[in-house]
Formats: sequence, C-alpha cells, structure tokens
Amino acid sequence: MMAYLRQVRCKSVYHKMGLHVLKPTSIHDFEPVKDKVPVANPAQFFRDHGRDYFVCCADFQTTTLVLVKPKENFTLKRDPFFREALRRQAGELFVIPFTQLADVAAEVTGDVAHITTVFVHITLRCGSTLLIKALEASGLMHTLSESDVYANISRYFLSKKDMTEDVTKMLLGLIRHTNTLFNYALLQKDPSKTITCYKMRGQVFPISDLMQRALPEVKNVFLYRNLLDTVDSWAHVMAEKRYWKYWLITALRLDFVYINSFVHWAPTSPWENPLFVSIPVQHGVVWFTTCVWLEFMQKAHKLTKTDAHQCFHVILRYEELCKYKEKMVLKIMDSLGIEGIDEDAKVKIREVFGFNSQTGHSLASRGPCRGESWLGQSEMGIISKIIEHVNMEINRPDCVLNGTMTRI
Repeated sequence: MMAYLRQVRCKSVYHKMGLHVLKPTSIHDFEPVKDKVPVANPAQFFRDHGRDYFVCCADFQTTTLVLVKPKENFTLKRDPFFREALRRQAGELFVIPFTQLADVAAEVTGDVAHITTVFVHITLRCGSTLLIKALEASGLMHTLSESDVYANISRYFLSKKDMTEDVTKMLLGLIRHTNTLFNYALLQKDPSKTITCYKMRGQVFPISDLMQRALPEVKNVFLYRNLLDTVDSWAHVMAEKRYWKYWLITALRLDFVYINSFVHWAPTSPWENPLFVSIPVQHGVVWFTTCVWLEFMQKAHKLTKTDAHQCFHVILRYEELCKYKEKMVLKIMDSLGIEGIDEDAKVKIREVFGFNSQTGHSLASRGPCRGESWLGQSEMGIISKIIEHVNMEINRPDCVLNGTMTRI
C-alpha cells in the first residue's frame, strides 16, 4: 500500500453539536470528494508540506496514520478541543502506511531534536482545558488540546488481551513517530516556540506508562480531581446545568441512556467489569462516573505509590489549581524547567481563570472553580457503597496521590 492524498469533507453529522462528536475520530468520518492521489515519496512530501498537515487519527484496520490538512479558515486556538475542530474543517487527507512512518519521521527528526515535549495526562472533568489555556497564555509554548490519535492507540491497546512483542514494538514506534510529526508541523507554524504541550483525552491515561516507554524524554504532567466534584460535574453536563432535569432523569432511572452515549470515554466499560456490575446500587450516572474515576485513580496510584515521579514530573489536583491560580501554573512550569516568564505573561495566565475555558461547547463546565453541588444523601450513599464494595487501595473520594503538589 502506498501513501496517498485525498480531498475530503467531514460528514455533515459532525457539524452538529451532540454526544456523537465526542467519539474518537476515524477515517470513516470523512467523505471523499476526489480520487486518491498516490504519494511516491511521503518523507520528502512531509518535509516540504508538513506545516499544513496535522496528525488526526490512526486506522488499525488498514494500519495507516491519517493526517489532515484543514481548510484555510482553520485556527488552532479557536475551539476548546483540537480533535473536533480538525475533523470539522478537514479539506484533504494525507494517509501514510505504518510501514512508511519510520522513514517519514526520520526525514524531520533532526529538525525537532531541540523541541521539549510535555504531555498532560488527565482523569475526566478535572479542569484540564483550564490548565492548557493557562499554559498557552505564557506565550512560550505550542499547545494542542486532545488529538484523537492517542485515543485510537489506547483503544487498540486495551482491546488486546495478549500483547505480542511485535504489536508492542509497533505501538511504541507509532507513538514516537506521531510525536515527531506533530512537533514538526507546530514548529513550522512558529519556530520561535521550542516547547510543545499536548493535553491528552482522559481515555489515554491507561497507556501513559506505554507512552513514557516510547518517549522517555517527554515531560509528563498528571492532573486529577476529587471524586465528589467529578461526579457532580458529570451530573451538570448530563442535565445541561438544569437541576430539575437531573432530578427527573435520575428519579425515572433514565440516566443509563445518557451514559450509554459516552461509554467510549471510559478506558474500559464498567458493564464489562464483573466487580463493578455486581455493586448493589442503581447503575446510573453516579455509579458510572464513580467506577470510571476509581479505575483511573487505581492506575494512578499504581504508577505513583513507590516512586511518585518515575512516570510523572508534575502531579496536581484541580483543587489546588483553582486555589493558587497563576502561582500554581508558574510552579508547574518551574518544575518542568520552563523559564523566561515575564510579568505580562503572568497577568495573562491569571486572566484565564476569569472565564469559562470551554465556553460554547456542550461539555462546558459552570466556569472555573465555582458552582453549587447537586450531590445529596442519595448520591453520597451510592458512592460510599461503591467504594466499600470494590475495596481498592483508593478508598477515599478525596484521596491525595503520592507526590501531589498541594502547596506553593
């Protein structure tokens, strides 16, 4: 199979807001406009035109990496989620077989050797968009919020019950080459910025150790949030911030319909875990969110309990991010070895905390660090029963992982 170009357009369904736009991007989300155009030398093509193409997704059925050239009116910073904007604004695909990726990456590896890469790993509903906007406001780095290619890789990895050495080697190479291609495209946009920061989707966190193995030189940040606020945030999103709607949906036990729509956000489905399914509580949004949170946090505990910084250079909670604002952001950057932040940048970072970083999106929170909780005795009882039933090492909704930055 050869690399090829193909003019496309995004399927019309993805131009409409809804839970369907949150599923990981695939090559099938695009409709062909013209026939494929073979690219005989994809390495040279990427060197010459790489600034115009961003990595979009990985297709494991055809073993190809899909890059997208967006339309001329595309801007990186306008939307809170890069993945959705890139899909909607796709104008042309550049499809590269996995077998040719090493050659393409090798062509530009020297160009990006001086780039410092930061990965921000997250749980769900933990203020990561706020953090990435604050880091972007420093003016020192390229930031990119949630590419779906890593979600594709995570899905594929988690679907494999037995990982052969060859498959593991393939995935490690795919992660390395993807990072090289991303860095090259961003560097061409603005060569003065030599730091790239990529915020991962929550479903990527289960392979954070695999990604570190592929890219041991990358600086990793992990952001999480306490369980009660996480559940409350999901409840607000589900009910579109209307308490009467939340009360009605949960009272009629209709929330299972909603959670079926976003089950792909979880690393694995709670319905496929006998331990979670056997919990004697209503299997609604509180159950679902608590189970997913526990799975994330158990993984995080495993990675941090003996050596907090073996995988992550910085570990922080949403609570301290909101409390200390720009001071916490500056401490994060200092811990990552990022210098050169002037007073003007500090002001811009603080200003980020004054507005909703996801404004206009269906996932938008109630704004930074404010809003009353909807959780009552019923929800608290469900959460307590779940924690007691699973009997994990993570046994508190407000647990603090080893190595977490809790003070300035």
